Parts: sequence; structure tokens; C-alpha cells
Amino acid sequence: MSDEAYARLRDAIISGELPPGEPLRDFEIAETFGTSKTPIRHALDRLGEQGLVEIQRNRYSRVAAIDPHQVANALDVLGDTWGGAARRVGSTLEKADASALNRLVKGLSSAVSRHDLGAFATGLFSIASEYARIEGNPARQAAIEQLAAQVSRYWLASAHAFDWTAGKDLANGIAQALKTGDQSTGVNAIVTFIDTVRAEGAAA
Repeated sequence: MSDEAYARLRDAIISGELPPGEPLRDFEIAETFGTSKTPIRHALDRLGEQGLVEIQRNRYSRVAAIDPHQVANALDVLGDTWGGAARRVGSTLEKADASALNRLVKGLSSAVSRHDLGAFATGLFSIASEYARIEGNPARQAAIEQLAAQVSRYWLASAHAFDWTAGKDLANGIAQALKTGDQSTGVNAIVTFIDTVRAEGAAA
């Protein structure tokens, strides 16, 4: 139940259904979800570790404010983590792994064409996580999952300012890397995308 509560609360915070500053009372959430307070507290602790919930023990829990500085730091770590996995994978992709990545990239391109930011964020972090899985690095996968929440939430909250050209260039760059087997093309696309959206976020 803790995992289910975590997922439901995480999705509600990322989507903005639970806005910054919203009180999160464990007994109310437990009643709504039909469970005890213990799994809710565990879920809130996990969300606190991701920077989505602010917790003061025995005082309050509430949805954390969106901090652009923290998001910029998260983007830096994402670039290093994802780019590192792509470099390690290199040109030795198995056919099944390449097919899985190609499917995800097609989904990312589709999200770009529809300007569907929720689908774009999900697709982007799925691709990053898949590179880490192929590399065989669960630590990178865990880091990417943790970064996804803050970054996705920020993008959805500022959707009007998102750079779709940068998103298209990212999808095209990864697709080209998979086609040619030259992962440096994909790494360059990742770095350029991260640098672009980070700079635009700082200027917003």
C-alpha cells in the first residue's frame, strides 16, 4: 500500500493537482485511500527525499514549493547520469535493447509533435532509465527516478515556456545515434538539450 500511496501522491503533486503549500495530513490521506497512517507516512518520507514534500516532524507536512535552483541542479545531475550511461553503452547495443530504445524514442518524437509535455517528460526519463538498465547500473536508474519528479513537475508548471525545438533536436539526436551506432551523437544531443532547458529555466 505504501508504494500505491507514493505513486498516487507523486502523480498528484507533479501534475499540480496538489499545488505547492497544500497541507498533507496523514490521517486525512489514510482515510481517503482506505489505509492506515503508516504507509502514508512512508510515502510522504519518500516524497520528501525527492524534494516534493516538506516535512517538519510533529508539526506539518505540505507540498514543497518549486525551487528553480534545485531544478537546475537536478538537470545537471540528469545530464551527467544519463550521458554517462550512454557513453558506457557505446556501440555494443544488443538488437533487443536497440529496439526497446527505438520504441521509446518514437514515443518521445510523438509527444514532441503533439506538444504533450506530460508524455514528453515520461518518455525522456524512460529513455534515460533504459540506458542505465542496459548499462547494468541500478544506481543510475534510481538516481534518474528521483530526478524525474522535480524536473517533470517544473516543466508542467511552466509548460508555456518549454522549448519544443530543443525537445525535437533531442529526439532526433538519439534516433540518429541508434541508427548509426555512434553513441557520441546521442550524448551530444543529451548535453545540448540539458544545457538549453537549464539556461532557459534560469532566465525565466
